[in-house]
Amino acid sequence: MSHPGGTEGAADRAAVEAANTAFYEAMETGDFEGLAGLWLDEGADGAAPVTCVHPGWPVLTGRGEVLRSYALIMANTEYIQFFLTDLRISLAGDTALVTCTENILSGGPAEDGAELGPLVGQLVVATNVFRRTPEGWRIWSHHASPVLASNEEDGPETGAEGTEPPL
Repeated sequence: MSHPGGTEGAADRAAVEAANTAFYEAMETGDFEGLAGLWLDEGADGAAPVTCVHPGWPVLTGRGEVLRSYALIMANTEYIQFFLTDLRISLAGDTALVTCTENILSGGPAEDGAELGPLVGQLVVATNVFRRTPEGWRIWSHHASPVLASNEEDGPETGAEGTEPPL
């Protein structure tokens, strides 16, 4: 048995990071089949069903429901790019936990003959849970939550009484 600092731990960490990167690349390129292949199969290793929480959505449970959500998102997103920061990977046997900040640039359908719709920036924190399978690391759960605008000195921005915080 090797310890987390050993070469086996480093290889697992690299494999988990590669699977996490592939997940975001599949979203960026609209590769639904590639994305679907990264999710854990139902009932694998007796694991609970896959789950997913997109920002502002309820919990989605089960491979079919989760993949339908990604098909819907991909069909309605003309452009999306993820810049991942604050990436942290924790390993515990056959389970890996990845936390990161998704710095997202996205655009919806173009309007009035434009090539691309208006681009919107969004900051989201995400937790991705992976399970080791014979085929490699697969996503068991994805949970993403929007980051509210904040003033680093004072904590979360609340604005003056009766006013909205600046964006």
